[in-house]
Amino acid sequence: MTGNRRLVSRATAAALCALAVVLASIVLIPAQRAFAAGTTYYVSANGNDSNAGTSSSAPWRSLSKVNSTTFQPGDTIRFESGDSWTGQLWPKGSGTDGAPIAIDSYGTGAKPKIAGQGTVTDAVRLNNQQYWEIRNLDVSNAVPTGTTDGSKLGDFRGIGVHGDNGQTLHHFVIDSVDVHDVTGEVKWVGGSTADNEPGISFAQGWDRSKNTGGIAFLTGVQDITAPGAPTMLDGITVENSTIKNTSFNGIVTKQYAGDAPGAVYTGWGKRATATDAAWKPYTNVTFRGNYITQANTPFGCNGIYVTGVKGALVEGNVIDRVGVSGVETNMADSVTVQHNEIMGTHLSSGGADQNALDPDIGTTNQLFQYNYLHDNGDGILLCACNSAVKFGSVVIRYNVITGSKRWNIHMSQQTGSVAQVYNNTFANTDSPTMVSGGVGGKVTFTNNLFVSGNAAPEFRQQASIVYNNNGYSSNLTTRPSSDLNAVVGAPQFVNASVTGPYGDENGTRLGTAANFALQSGSVFADAGATITGNGGLDYAGATVPIGNGPEIGAFERGAPNIAFTDTFNGLATGALANGTNGWRVISTNNDVSVVGTPSATDKSVRLTRTIEGGGTDGTNLARLFSTPLQGVVTIDTQVMRNDSQAGWFGLPYMYNASGAPAVSVAFARGEIHAYKGTADTVIGTYTNGKWYRVTLTVDTVNQRFDLDIDGHRVVTDAAFRTSMPGIAKVAWYSNGGERGAVHVNDVRISRGTGFGQ
Repeated sequence: MTGNRRLVSRATAAALCALAVVLASIVLIPAQRAFAAGTTYYVSANGNDSNAGTSSSAPWRSLSKVNSTTFQPGDTIRFESGDSWTGQLWPKGSGTDGAPIAIDSYGTGAKPKIAGQGTVTDAVRLNNQQYWEIRNLDVSNAVPTGTTDGSKLGDFRGIGVHGDNGQTLHHFVIDSVDVHDVTGEVKWVGGSTADNEPGISFAQGWDRSKNTGGIAFLTGVQDITAPGAPTMLDGITVENSTIKNTSFNGIVTKQYAGDAPGAVYTGWGKRATATDAAWKPYTNVTFRGNYITQANTPFGCNGIYVTGVKGALVEGNVIDRVGVSGVETNMADSVTVQHNEIMGTHLSSGGADQNALDPDIGTTNQLFQYNYLHDNGDGILLCACNSAVKFGSVVIRYNVITGSKRWNIHMSQQTGSVAQVYNNTFANTDSPTMVSGGVGGKVTFTNNLFVSGNAAPEFRQQASIVYNNNGYSSNLTTRPSSDLNAVVGAPQFVNASVTGPYGDENGTRLGTAANFALQSGSVFADAGATITGNGGLDYAGATVPIGNGPEIGAFERGAPNIAFTDTFNGLATGALANGTNGWRVISTNNDVSVVGTPSATDKSVRLTRTIEGGGTDGTNLARLFSTPLQGVVTIDTQVMRNDSQAGWFGLPYMYNASGAPAVSVAFARGEIHAYKGTADTVIGTYTNGKWYRVTLTVDTVNQRFDLDIDGHRVVTDAAFRTSMPGIAKVAWYSNGGERGAVHVNDVRISRGTGFGQ
């Protein structure tokens, strides 16, 4: 499941197309989970450390004052916007479940800056602490006199979360931060020390490699000769952030293994087998909606490096011109990598790889789906390539891979590893390969569409590779003879010559890949083999199949389209009549009107309920679909309670064809509610008079939904209240004895994921 990455404005963009709807940015204050209140401390460059620090009129001044304070659960530390500090921010203390300690900004202007300037290992540091949330900082850690040859690179990170106390440390949220210009050294696990250069070292082993960069989660031990118990991290989230020009990594997780010289080996960070009891991974890891680029550093390598984890989600990120690998998983289990846009990966710092995606050594239950990989050195590398680690399992499905310069999919699988590769679209102009590499493990290709301007790209053929029912453009002369069910012909893409738009700091543009959807009449339509457990959804969120059988490639036929959008700006103010712009309106005894809020040019609909009326529907603004919407559907709207009453307003509810509510979000009594299955759950609070952006991403195939408030995920993969094979109605309403008023604006209902809309 997925949701939108960046905050989006209340003014819907005028230009709509079948592939995407673009919305402009505005900062909204997110509705977050209600936590226990603590003390708020303020820090300003114009403050004084002798102040109490508990008001913006009497703030502290220095990082040393903050660093010498042990904060309590529920406390918040706020730095003044527009100000900057040099050195290290390392506040002490831990929060608790329900009462984390928060770091944030206050005031207006640029995010407050914390600049390590290469004088500290971590510009922002936590160590053996837990329950922390960090938001709205600008963080850097670059040696100011650095040289281009790497001699000034060092053991540097922007934000470092560390632990070595032998406990499980919980809840780390990093949200809406900008981390940039970190001159971290480049250390490789293997290779030859003969290849060492200034700032770049080979043959460093597990623990001493790949630990530097933008945001790092690293655990170790206090004594390498007596390691004691493992330290594990649980509940890691990095979202809505930018990470630019950081080396080695953009974001990294790393569990200690004990392989440095003189250390007692623990194996906590490595896996000898898929069931290795010594392996002690981090858990509940999410990297969502970030922009990562290394375009302006020659030492940038992995964009996101996920190691030593069990249970991770990497989704909705834009990874732009990084070295070596966009997303690499290593010694990891149960990782889903989806809805990312990765482009421009390249060779860097002596590394051999330049791939967008890499399920690497010791990885099991990896699912790589719905990603748009374009213009990379390599598309996908299957690198279960350690001869001592003979296991691994991955599913690669519904990805669009275009413009790869060297390899489209390259295999280095060891015997014992298994890869299922199906329903991907590989479209290339002139790469010399299509399926390449040496392989001992089994790789099965089914329902993939291979299209190339090169008539004779390599298709690796050997007994451990199974080709079945794939599609090939008719010009290919090297298609594998072992594919007895091959389908050959012209693909009839929507527009194979597309050159953008592509993702940037404002989010992914996954809709651009829909140019590689099939048009009606393509020989590859309805020509796919049936695959059990395929997830039921194509790249665009359409149900599989639409016709008599699944398509070959990542898309069911046709490009995704917008089901409905309305800004209300073109309507006259006053009572909204039933049927206007296709709206079903019920206002019996009450009022549903178009009003000039927030402005005369940015109107909204106000529902006001002061008395009984309207029956079960009550005071109601709804959109009905005679053919219920199926697949992944995103419902996006702005809402505001603007009253002194506490009545229950559904904002919105979704109904099946029988009229039963299946997905329910409500604002009532100062709280935001959502039903998870049949349980009403409070997921945050709201402020009267404040606009909130509510985004629901609903999967009618798998009967699950996500909820984002102001771009922040508050409900993930929750079950419907009742079965809903298709969405027949979406309604904003209040009924019965409930009273109050609410504004609704900028409604968009779209087929497909909310990312990149």
